[in-house]
This record gives sequence, structure tokens and C-alpha cells, in this order.
Amino acid sequence: MDWAGFPFIPLSMVLPLLGILFILFLEEKYSKWVALIFSGSTFLLSLLSLFYFDFSKADKIQFYHQLLLIEELNLKLSFGVDGLSYLMYILTTLTMFVAICWSVRDHQINHRLKEYYAWFLLSETSLIGVFTSWDLLVFYVFYELTLIPMFFVIGIWGYKLRLYSAYKFFIYIFVSSLFFLLGIVSLSVHHYRQFGKFSFSYFDLLQNQYDLAFGIFLFLLFFIAFAVKTPIVPFHTWLPDAHGEAPTAGSVVLAAILLKMGTYALLRFNIGLFPKESVFLMPILVLWGIATIIFASWFTISQSNVKRFVAYSSVSHMGFVVAGMFLLNKEGLRASIIEMFAHGLTSASLFMMAGFIYNRLHSFNMQALRGSIRFMPVFAFLVGITAFSSMGLPGGSSFWGKFLTIMGAREYTLQLALLVIAGAFFSVLYMLYLMKTLYLDTKEEGRLIHFVDVRGFKLLAFLLVVLPMFLVGLFPFLFFSFFDAYIDTLLTQVIKAVGGIPWR
Repeated sequence: MDWAGFPFIPLSMVLPLLGILFILFLEEKYSKWVALIFSGSTFLLSLLSLFYFDFSKADKIQFYHQLLLIEELNLKLSFGVDGLSYLMYILTTLTMFVAICWSVRDHQINHRLKEYYAWFLLSETSLIGVFTSWDLLVFYVFYELTLIPMFFVIGIWGYKLRLYSAYKFFIYIFVSSLFFLLGIVSLSVHHYRQFGKFSFSYFDLLQNQYDLAFGIFLFLLFFIAFAVKTPIVPFHTWLPDAHGEAPTAGSVVLAAILLKMGTYALLRFNIGLFPKESVFLMPILVLWGIATIIFASWFTISQSNVKRFVAYSSVSHMGFVVAGMFLLNKEGLRASIIEMFAHGLTSASLFMMAGFIYNRLHSFNMQALRGSIRFMPVFAFLVGITAFSSMGLPGGSSFWGKFLTIMGAREYTLQLALLVIAGAFFSVLYMLYLMKTLYLDTKEEGRLIHFVDVRGFKLLAFLLVVLPMFLVGLFPFLFFSFFDAYIDTLLTQVIKAVGGIPWR
């Protein structure tokens, strides 16, 4: 059998939909187990595909399948992966399995179980569609479709201000996405004027030529949508509300995957389709990313709610991703992509940490958490690894994102590298503050001594994200092999577009 032609991607999208059908027709008490089986099968399928992905051709599209939908518009369902999208595909299947593992024993998820697990499975299909689509209009449909499950997850199973947060999340993302839709239509019309046919194919649209002013206009249409989704300051205000009110599994998916839709799209579409415009705007965007790191770090350390604390820390990490990619050199792009994956792991673990403590203390207040970790040694160990990884300690998963961003910035000027170091310093401060609160502050022992340590499905969920942190931190070359070829191809496009190397 030719496994290279096996429909790994379409099957990964169909399996969660089959899970939804089973959930609809079986009794409610079986919903969690059906979701667990089908999300687990999808994750295992993504791991199986690793054996058949050709890493020597990671810049090429593999596992490609397409279906023509509208011939006049050359609109196709086209799915496949190169190294970049493949890494995001695996992160998606891992995160969804982790979120459902966590939900199985989450006491907050005790009603309307059929709807809850169906929304998560629909979200998995939509997210895989986002990271594997090569038609911009199909990408847009999946991009928007991810809004619906999370809107209901926050609005039904969230905390006190869930409805306000759900509506705010939906409105911010939906309105900003309209700029993206206008950009897609403009690209296709421009392609028609140049080549005599409409197309939404990423490969066809790469052939478009623009004058600089029109190119910047298109770049900004895309950038507005993705900057809100990422988010970067000042487009970030929906995120702390959504995270603060979402159930734990919802926060895990939001932070680990939904934010990466924005950074993935910036890399794939803004830089990929507009390399000349990216170079022109590069100084502004790099400084914007660094400003996001610093301001979000200040916001983080001022929070009294631990979920909002972790939410603002996610904004800070996205600043590293944006600054790194717009450095437009190999080190910066490597830093950006590996930080996307690393943050997916650490943010998932931190939100599970917040949810685990809430189940015992029924509070997200930082002062209520003082010393709360001392009687749970396994949990304390897992959270410690996560915290050190998040702050960029050598051997931790975020170390390479920060270190390579500094290296990439140094290729331009020492001053720019020092600004990145300042951002990294602030990101260390807020994680040290969290660890001090959890580990070192004292609290009345009678309230804590009866805590039960993490175990069962929740322990499995933690291990699924904590163990890969060691892989990223200690063996980064394993992950570079996914996307180095893609980076080389992208940089070749940039150099060809501007007629030289932008960092020299």
C-alpha cells in the first residue's frame, strides 16, 4: 500500500465528525468516552503519519488531496501538509486529546454532556482544516467555523461572566475576520486581472504582482485579522475575558491552538504572499512584537486572578512569536515556529494547573493560592517543570524561542537584541512571582493537607504536554527538521522579492 497517498488529513477531519454522530445517538453518559476514543484515535493517526512524512522534502506539500467545488472560481477543497502545517496539525490533535482527557474528570462539566463533547470534536475538525487548507476561501471558512464551538463552550460551561466573555470573543474575532475576507476577495480579483481567471489557491496567488502601496494595503487587511486572533497589544483585550471565564479545557484549546491560528496565518499568508511588504514594514512589526512582550508582562504580574495571569502571559509569548518571524532571518523564523509549539505545551499545562487548584480551593485569587501546592508532590513537580520551561530556562521548551530571537535580533543591531533581552527578563519575573505564590508563601495548613494529588486522566493530560517539553528543550533539532526546509524556501522568496538579503 502507498502510505504516502493514504488520506491521513481527510480521515483526521472525518473521525471527530463520526464521534459526533455516535454522541448524538448514544446515551449521554457515554459521551465522554466516545469523545475520548475518537479524539485519541485522531491523535494516534497523526502520530502514525510521522512514519510516512518525508522530512527531506518538508518544504513540499505531502499527503495532498483535493476536490474541485466550483470550476468557474477554481475553488477547491485542497488539504495537505508541509513541515510548518504538519507541526501545527500534530499540536492540534495532541491538544484536543488533552482537553478531552481533562474534561472526563472535571467536576465543572456535569451537564449537557452531549453538546459539550460534540463542540470539542467539531472544533478539532475545524482546526485541522485551518492548518491543512491550501485554498484561502476554504481556509477562511474553517477559520470562522472555529468560533462557533468555543462561543458555546464559554457561554454554557464557563464561569460567572461567561455570556459577556463569549459575546466579546465572538464579536472581536468575527469583525476582524471581515478584513481578511476582503483581502481574500481582493487577491482573487487581482489574480483575475493579471491572469484572466479567478483563483483562491495559495499556489496561484503566490504569482500575483503588486505595486508597493497596494501590497501594503492587502498586507494590512490580513494583518488586522491575524493580529486580533494572535493577539498582540492593543488588540488583546478579548483574550483575558475569554480565558478567565472559559472552563479549563476551553482555556487549554484557546491558548494552545486558537492563538496559533493567528501566528500561523501571519507567517503563511502575510510573509508568504507579501514578502516585499513584510520587509518594508519589518522594523515597525519587530518593535511592535517587543512592545507586546513588555506591556503584556506588566499586565501579567499585576493580575490577582490566576487564569487572567496565565492569559496575559500568553499575550507576552505571542509577542516573541511575532517579533521573531518579522526579523525575517533564519534564527528569528526558527524561534517563532518553535515558540509556537512550545507555548502550546506550556500554556495548556498552566491552565490545567489553574483548573486543578480551583477544583480544590474554588477560587482563582492569587492570594488564595498561597502555598497550595506543597501537599501535592507530583502536581508540584509538573507545575515546576512547566514554569521553568515557560520562563525560558535552558533545557526548557521556551528557551530556544527566546535564545534564537535574541540571536536573530543581534544580526541587525546590539540595541535590538538588548530590547529582546529586556522582554525576556520581564517574562521571567512574572513566572517567578507565580512560583513564589504557589511554593514559598505560607498558608493555614488545615485547608490544604487534605488535598489529593493529581492522578488518573488529569495526570495523563499533564504528562501528554509536560513530557514533550523535554523533547523541545533538549532535542530542538528534532523540531527544526519539520520546518527548516520551509524557512529556507520562505527566505528565498523574501530575497528574490527585495533583490537582496534584508538583514545585511
